Amino acid sequence: MITEPVTKQKLDYWKQLWIEQKSVIKPNRITGAELNEYFYTKYSPTIIEDKDFKEVVLFNLSQRYDDAETNESVIICYTLETDIYVGIDVKTGFFHIESEHIEKCVPIYDDLFVTRGLSLDDMQNYVLVGQYIELSSK
Repeated sequence: MITEPVTKQKLDYWKQLWIEQKSVIKPNRITGAELNEYFYTKYSPTIIEDKDFKEVVLFNLSQRYDDAETNESVIICYTLETDIYVGIDVKTGFFHIESEHIEKCVPIYDDLFVTRGLSLDDMQNYVLVGQYIELSSK
């Protein structure tokens, strides 16, 4: 999870990882339903109905996906530890996590990001691929 400004050095590192690995790494993205099941099983969250949070998730989803995918989204919202909010779109696999204590979000975000995997489109983005490789090696 990126929580601070990204330096040129970090971007160069991710780009180098992408260059070195792009012919080896294959798309491995799981479905949104599979990601949701993984999250629910591993973290045992509480399902919530929070209209405002769902709107935030939908807005962020709309920044990444086209209108057709956004209109067909099925977002499930959860809480963990009462102060971590997680929204997962079971159609696309998009997820959003927030908390006043961002440090609590980082391991969950990183876990979901790596577990979800990369799509063919993601494979064209050296930042996503670099982060994926870096996090997968931890």
